[in-house]
Amino acid sequence: MMNFPYPRVIGLAAVLPALVFACPVRADQGAPAAASETGTEVKKVKPLATAPVRPAESRLRADVTFLADDAQEGRGPGTKGIETSAAYIADEFARVGLKTAKGADGYFQPFTIPGDHALTDSAALTISRKGADKDLKLSPKTGFSSLSSLGATVKDSPLVFAGYGITAKDEKLKLDYDDYKGLDVKGKAVLILRNEPQLDDADSPFAGKELTQYAALRSKAVNADEHGAVLALVVNSKAGLRGEDDALAPNGYAGRLPLPIVMISRETADKILAGADQPTLKELETRIDADLKPESRALEGVSVAAEVALERTPIPVKNVIGVLEGAGPFSNETIVIGAHYDHLGRGGQGSLAPNSQEIHNGADDNASGTAMVMELARRLAVKAIDPLPRRIVFIAFSGEERGLLGSAHYVKEPLYPLNDTVAMINFDMVGRLNDKEELTIFGGASSPGLDALVEALGSSQGLAIKKVVGTGGEFFASDHASFYKKDIPVVFAFTGNHAQYHKPADDTELINFAGMAKIADVSELLVLDLARRPARPAFVKLGPGESRSVGAVRNGSGSYLGTRPAYGENDTPGVTLDGVSEGSPAEKAGLKGGDTIIRFGGKDVKDIEDFMIGLNAHKPGDEVEVVVRRDGKDVPLKATLGSSDRSSSKH
Repeated sequence: MMNFPYPRVIGLAAVLPALVFACPVRADQGAPAAASETGTEVKKVKPLATAPVRPAESRLRADVTFLADDAQEGRGPGTKGIETSAAYIADEFARVGLKTAKGADGYFQPFTIPGDHALTDSAALTISRKGADKDLKLSPKTGFSSLSSLGATVKDSPLVFAGYGITAKDEKLKLDYDDYKGLDVKGKAVLILRNEPQLDDADSPFAGKELTQYAALRSKAVNADEHGAVLALVVNSKAGLRGEDDALAPNGYAGRLPLPIVMISRETADKILAGADQPTLKELETRIDADLKPESRALEGVSVAAEVALERTPIPVKNVIGVLEGAGPFSNETIVIGAHYDHLGRGGQGSLAPNSQEIHNGADDNASGTAMVMELARRLAVKAIDPLPRRIVFIAFSGEERGLLGSAHYVKEPLYPLNDTVAMINFDMVGRLNDKEELTIFGGASSPGLDALVEALGSSQGLAIKKVVGTGGEFFASDHASFYKKDIPVVFAFTGNHAQYHKPADDTELINFAGMAKIADVSELLVLDLARRPARPAFVKLGPGESRSVGAVRNGSGSYLGTRPAYGENDTPGVTLDGVSEGSPAEKAGLKGGDTIIRFGGKDVKDIEDFMIGLNAHKPGDEVEVVVRRDGKDVPLKATLGSSDRSSSKH
């Protein structure tokens, strides 16, 4: 157990200037040369012209500028841009002298992830009107998209306009609004608007200009299903577009839904309404917004038929891995330094700009973390002359934005034994150090003395270390979590969230490169300490802290169960648990990691949103039946829900 005394920390800090500038970097301090190891052409990027800065800042700027350029297409899986980015990282690993790992394909560890949902050529949507000469047939390529990830067949069904598809009887919001009041939709299709009424009115009972839970596609799908509808046609609301062009959301955008939801354009919706001699969408929206009274109505003589068939083609992706071998009695032990290099491409699922098709460059998320791994590789590579006692493995993970898939693949098929992996340091969104120079650290207590070491190192470089207790905050939202689950001590560095998170505006000009250089200084000292200490760090399981247990959604009931979902894509219905919070209602009821919740409160649970909606339909103190699938068997359990007000950690 290495709880080194404070004087040792100061001793490390004293050698900082020599460590920082003793890096194998070309005189021009630019990005790596064009790819030759990988066969993929990489364009050289020169640092932006700035006032005199430290060499580390120039190197970090060059890396982030390259990775977050529009040419990399948002580093979305399956794009040419992410392949070019992988080549860029691999070539820098090769340039500084990192070795390849045995069992890897050069500097790459290939694997596949599920591709995006796509409508098959057999998919079809047909709108018919009694007495019309021809039907309105929409192409699966451009005419419609399926927001549900599940296929369906719907035969000729009468179509009904159901406003925003909302039933909201909410005492907290003082709402009594029902688009389905007096409307018969059983066995029929409904045409509904996205979002909710009066979205441009700050005084709207629908939480002003903010969206409530009633705006969620999941809520609308559940509501339509409960009223007996068999299909929903969804169209963008005018207010929800916020001045942007009308566009279809991607296939599979809303995940598993209780009934098929197909999205069409406003232009198509207006053609449907005109065919039934009804007002335009804009006129109907205006009427609803004026007095908050529904304008729902049957569309006489109009029917719809749909054949929704989707497919997913696996996408080949790769982790990028470089190795700095150690020497001596501990050379079989490994320290992993990692960050994910993938991002969201042009948006879609995961984007917080849902109608945008712009490139999401992800300068902070996570070109910054990737640049940090490359910078540490440059700095530590000089130690090859006098090797460190332990092996350092540098990994740029792919598939993180889809559910930590790259790190999950590595720990499933490790290139170095996990029982000899002594620590993992992860960088995710480290480019926005604020004016107070606050660096958030997760996992410091996963090994005795590690918290104190990080705090002292940070203080020695002028950083204010904010420690997250236990598995609180965003702990399970990045790649270190895959290693923590394997009982490996972890440190996760993070400079905090911001308004540009998962939006096209997360660009290079907003990055604090001087701050990144400071974080690199601290991180280098941390790695050197871990590599040189005489005994491997002991692992300590963390408490729940301020946990991200799943449960509450905005305007919900305030009830919580205390479950923690497993990250990663899963085509099996239900919510698989990574674990439960200590002392929570879930633990008391007998739920545990590995269980898959398939029913909650008497209703099927297909995915996380089903679970959240079910949870918020109950109050604290309610006893709820929870059915889990465990070892192939369905196990019914009874849970008494707690209150989220008891602690900010429980939802």
